[in-house]
Amino acid sequence: MAEPTQQFHATLVLPTYNASDFIEQTVVRMRRFVLENPAWSVMFVCDGCSDDTAAKLRALIQNDGPALKAEVYERNRGKGYAVRRGLSLAGTKYRLFTDVDLAYDPDDAPKLLAMLEEGADMVVVNRASPESTYLISPRDFSNIYKRHMMSRTFNWWLRQMLPITILDTQAGFKGMTGAAWDKLAPDLYSDGFFFDTELLARAEKLGLKVAETPVHFRYLDPTTVRMVRHGYGMFWETLKLRRALRKTHAAPTAHALTAAK
Repeated sequence: MAEPTQQFHATLVLPTYNASDFIEQTVVRMRRFVLENPAWSVMFVCDGCSDDTAAKLRALIQNDGPALKAEVYERNRGKGYAVRRGLSLAGTKYRLFTDVDLAYDPDDAPKLLAMLEEGADMVVVNRASPESTYLISPRDFSNIYKRHMMSRTFNWWLRQMLPITILDTQAGFKGMTGAAWDKLAPDLYSDGFFFDTELLARAEKLGLKVAETPVHFRYLDPTTVRMVRHGYGMFWETLKLRRALRKTHAAPTAHALTAAK
């Protein structure tokens, strides 16, 4: 467990992989964010980047002090591993994560923090909420409906298979209290994109209070090939997690019941 970071109240973790083309814009944006929100720190987790992202990142934040920091390691482990590492190192009372391309507006972070301060153990944004707003390029119009229907179908299936009630499982902007993270972290194993689903399933299985909120979202369209490839892998990951949760939370054995008497 990381030592508490007394100087800051909340940390925003940005899992980062081969972001050389836009990392400077992200740093500039996050520098403005911490200036406007001095109780926050930002942690970039460079997940075995094979380009010059790490070098650029270190140079860009070298004079920013502890408010902007970078965790860098050589082997690429996946988004889930990067998020887990960042959340464990954060050390603050509240810990959030979002995508390094800032598809989700970081100005929504204080809203998520307020919900955690008001009693939620975890907060998840919901892109499907009628109150969410999208910034969309006209070139993406032809794909957005297809992506939306695939996402809704997959989310429906996840809610049938796992103890999840949240409507937007794959939204890349989530937050939790440090206490909630300490309960969740020991059992989490997913290193890849399935991390978000596993996190939610385990949180709800533990009975944590999970809240949803609308969000401002900049639509960045992935290719259909990528969606199909990741979706196929997540199908099997879902079955694996379903079995694991059933085994972990199975009824006590006769021996355990006898010992408890």
